[in-house]
Amino acid sequence: MAIDVGKLNLFIKMISDEYKLSEEELLILSYRLMADDKEFERVWKSYNTKSTRISGGVDPFKFVLKELIS
Repeated sequence: MAIDVGKLNLFIKMISDEYKLSEEELLILSYRLMADDKEFERVWKSYNTKSTRISGGVDPFKFVLKELIS
């Protein structure tokens, strides 16, 4: 299965706006997600379901994001 570039670009735009990532962080994230479509789908699903899992003000997606750009 090939990666959906439109969905990837939308995702990058959304997290860029929401998490105020630097250009370098966005580049790292883009390269990682373009390299592995299964990883992208996992991260996309995690991002889309994060609002239903936030408890006590903790955003679980931040941990996923930090792992991806480190």
